[in-house]
Parts: sequence; structure tokens; C-alpha cells
Amino acid sequence: MVAAGEGGPGGLGDGETQARALTRALAELEHELLTPALVIDLDAVEHNIDRIVGHVGKLRRWRPHIKTVKQSRVVRLLLERGVDSLKCATVDELALVLDTAERVHPEGQVDVFLAYPLTRNALRATISLARDYEGGRIRLLADSPEHLRALTDWLGSTRCPRPFEVLLDVDLGMQRTGSTAAAWRDVTEQLGAARQLRIVGLHGYEGHLGWADREQAHAAYDELVALASALGSVELVVTSGSHAFDHALAHEGLRSGSWLHQVSPGTIVLSDCRSAEPAAALGLRQAVFVATRVVSRSATDRITVDAGSKALAPDRPAPSCTVLGRPHLEGLEASEEHRPFVVRDGERPALGELLWLVPDHACTTVNLHRRVLYVRGESLVGKGTVEAMSRTIEVGARRP
Repeated sequence: MVAAGEGGPGGLGDGETQARALTRALAELEHELLTPALVIDLDAVEHNIDRIVGHVGKLRRWRPHIKTVKQSRVVRLLLERGVDSLKCATVDELALVLDTAERVHPEGQVDVFLAYPLTRNALRATISLARDYEGGRIRLLADSPEHLRALTDWLGSTRCPRPFEVLLDVDLGMQRTGSTAAAWRDVTEQLGAARQLRIVGLHGYEGHLGWADREQAHAAYDELVALASALGSVELVVTSGSHAFDHALAHEGLRSGSWLHQVSPGTIVLSDCRSAEPAAALGLRQAVFVATRVVSRSATDRITVDAGSKALAPDRPAPSCTVLGRPHLEGLEASEEHRPFVVRDGERPALGELLWLVPDHACTTVNLHRRVLYVRGESLVGKGTVEAMSRTIEVGARRP
């Protein structure tokens, strides 16, 4: 398959060749395949993992966020390549990581950071998983001094199998969660008094910054480093998603501190149109697609496919995808089950024809699909489940 970042919409290179290869891979399902369908190229996934590990330099500096992949097949590929420090956002993703690690490693060894401010019941569910998967090292997030005190109280009233390690969430300007460095510094003396919690580090997510915002990112990292130095006992600093991780890797203070610094890009394991810049810089390949079919040709200059907003990147503005190998198809606003395209100066696809959509946002696209098809080259190599695509709503429910 061709590498992302080699030209074309979303940096997709020779998309027509790639589209033909994907179509041949699903040829045996010609009379069975119902679209829209999620398809993942495992060769591209492995290539991307290897490229990221090589770029980061040290294996332990990468803690990928598995909110993008949400499936054991890809988590297994990470673990088998030695990437055993992971990050997640939901209890279901945590369960997926712990369960997959138990199947890969004899004792289920994995270090997983649940980077989300837990409510009381979510903490109870996490404690239950800690009991079930003793080999997993689970780290929690404290959103604020108030939340840290709440975690302490909740744990104090629960039979917890072992103390949890906690990272303090530092707001680096995104203003979504976390507290300012100054707010954390003001309560430094209180931090050592937490029962059943051991504060081991800091988390700073600069999701509002992009590939070109290095100066802003470095100013935020300066604050993070100053706080880490003031606290004195920081062992771990975790930063950065797919759009700013290179800035963090280049920051001298993060790199040279007494702590372990890790970046946590996850989207680029699969890649998408929105992450074209890091994909091009690293030579990544596009790994996730939505197979779709033409369901309407009622207008002479338009077609409509069956992958609407319930199948692909519902959080992104139109067109929210590109059509692999068909740059003359211009996406319009999608409705729930329909996605129209204007045909610009090119051949109009036939009714029922299979097309390949590359999502603008891989994370939300994968989360919409329960089933997934896996390909390598021009071959279908498996069918699987996106185990963490939804959410468990009861503390004691079985997962994954």
C-alpha cells in the first residue's frame, strides 16, 4: 500500500492503485459484503508503529492513546512490538488493554494510564478491573486538587487491592480539563497526604495546538517543566497527541529532566486526513478506510453513497473524508445514512460501485463500527470486533 503524505487529498499518494488493491482484497466477499464497512490494512498499521517507534527514538517514550483503535487486534500488534505503555480514556478501553495484555504476556504485564477524570462509579469499575487483572499497572488522572481529594475519599471507602499511581492533569491552554500549573503549585504541601494514592507525575495535553504551533507548545512545556521541578518527586511526564508530539520530543526541558517523558499520539497508528502533516513527516501509510457503495445517481453531476454521518467522522465539517483515487468527487454535507458527492470533470461511478473513503478523523469513525475487516496487500486476512466501540453502563458488567 502507498504511504500517506505523498500527494493528493489528505496526503494519500497513488490512491487509485491503493483503491484497486483494497477492492481485490474484498473480492471474495463481493456477494456478501454489506456497506458501509470498516476496513483496516494491517501491513500499514505495522509500518506506522515501526515508523513512530523509530522516530521517537526510545521505545518507552511512546505511550499511544488507544482511543483511536479500540480493538484487540491492533492493541496486540503494539504489545507484540514491545509498546507496553498505553493510554486510554474509558473504562471499556482500559478493560480491552488489560484483557489483551493477559493474552499476549504470561502475567498480563502492561502499563496503562486512564487519562480521564473518573467519577465515583467509574473509579469503582476501575478497581474491579484491577482485581481481575493483577498484572496490569493502572495509573489514574487527577483533574484538580478538588478531584484529587475526591479520589482519596472514594478510595478510602472502597476495598482497593493496591494503591493507585496518579498523574496530575495540567491545563496547557486547551481549557477542557486539568488545572493550571499555578493551581497545582499552590497545594504542593497537600499532595503527599493522599491515602491509597501515590502521585507519580504530570499530564499535559495540548490538543488545541497543531503541527505548526511549536513556539506556543514550547511555552506551555516550560510551565510543565517548572511545575515538575517544583514538585521534586515527579517520575513521569506525559504529553501530546498526534498534532503536537514532535514539539514535545524536541523540547530540551522535557527531554533532559530526571523524569521519563512520554508522548501519546494514537491517531497516527491508523492515520487520517486530519493528521496528514505528521503522516507526511514520518512517512506513514493510510491504514483505516470505510468501504461504501453508490446508492443513487439521480442527478447527472452527483452520486450518493451509503456511508453517512453514522458511519464516518460525525464530528467533522463537510466533506469529512476523501474518496481514495477519486479526487474529482467533491464531498457535500452528509445526513445520517447518505453522503452525496458532486462529480467534477471525471467519470461518474456506477450504481452499486464500491468506493473507499478515508476519514477526516479516524477516532470517531472507528467508534461507529462494531465489526471490522482486516486486509494485508490484496488479501482479506480476518474479521474482527471493535470491542471498545461503545460504553458499558454498569460497574459490574462483563468486558470486553
